Order: sequence, then C-alpha cells, then structure tokens
Amino acid sequence: QRPRASGLPPRPRRAAAAMGDDGGEPAVPAGDYLQTLVEKNPWALYRGTEDIRGHRVAVLDAIRSVPELLAEASPQLRADPEVVCTAAAQDGEVLRYASAEVQDNVDVVLVAIRSSPRALRFASPRLRGLRAVVLEAVRRNALTLQFASEELRGDHELVDEAVKLNPHALMHASTDLRADKRVICPAIRSNRCVHQHAADTLKGDTEVLVAAGLRAAPPDLS
Repeated sequence: QRPRASGLPPRPRRAAAAMGDDGGEPAVPAGDYLQTLVEKNPWALYRGTEDIRGHRVAVLDAIRSVPELLAEASPQLRADPEVVCTAAAQDGEVLRYASAEVQDNVDVVLVAIRSSPRALRFASPRLRGLRAVVLEAVRRNALTLQFASEELRGDHELVDEAVKLNPHALMHASTDLRADKRVICPAIRSNRCVHQHAADTLKGDTEVLVAAGLRAAPPDLS
C-alpha cells in the first residue's frame, strides 16, 4: 500500500490523483470531495471541470481566498447575487465577471463599490445613472465621476461635490459644466492645474485667469 501524502483524506486524494497524475484520462471527483479539493487549493477552480465550476460551496470557498476566481465559476453561479457579493466584498472589481442581471442589482453593486469605488464602471447603465449609487462611488474616489451617466456628469450638485474632493474630477464633468464659472473658478482656486479642464470658451476669460493666478485682478474702480 502506497504511503499517504499529507493533506487530503484518502478518497479525495485518490480523486485528485485521478486528475492526470497517472497519465490516464482525467476523472472528475464528485460530491463533497470537490469542496475538499478547493479548500486545499483554491486554484483547483482555475480551468476546472464543469462540475467543480458549478459546485456552489466549492466556488464560495475558492473566492473567499481568491476573489478573482469568480471568473472561473459557472454562468449560473456568476448570476448568483450571494456568490458575487462574497467575492465583491473583498475585491469590488470582480463585478466585471458577474452576469448582466447581477450588475443591475443595486445591493450587489453597492457592496462592490464600498470595496473598490472603480467597480462603478462594471455596473449596469441603469445604476450608473442612479444618483445614490454614483454618489457612493464619488465620495470614495471623486474620479469615478467618469463612469457616471452623461446626465449625472451634468448634475451641478454632484459634480461640485466631486470637484471639492478632487479638483481633477472636473475633467469628467459635462461640457456645459466645464463652461460654468460657478464650477470652474472654485476648482481652479483649489488647484490651478485644472485650468486645462475648463471649456475652451473660458480658458481666456479674465475671471478664470485671475482664479488660476495667470492674470492680476483688475483694479476696483468703484
């Protein structure tokens, strides 16, 4: 009788050995042994068989260790909100691997954004147009304004909040707001470098140039 290697119990070890170690046709370990294999090595999910990629408990174990392995889960599990949330709570950007339906699930998307604000870019168009969702991302990373819907990038209050957090968020505002001195001047006073993000029609404007420190303020003749 061959000595037993440490780690897997006897039957799972034999199943693992059957997956190519003896040079034969790969066999598929069944039932709970799939979970045991993944517990020992989450990467067993990588390019795994259909059975292992569709084994819910095994996939959950794998993505708790390596969230990116959500990409290897079956389509059914990538459409499972709980499975996606488990991975997204650790790395929000794995939202890219979720089904379109889950990318439109506000609860899942918020979990992803709280983990990684840039996950907003993988949310559905509907949620990228939902003010509360976009605000959640912008408050964590103002530059995620770029992933908001066109309508929200033209929302004065939302853009103003983003620009206060990071003046460079101005580059992602709508054309109309980049031509609005109420938005432009405070941003430039905070960081003169954002003068470059102003609309062309304002770049030579006296008030904007004064705010950027590129021109002296005109004398007060009152």
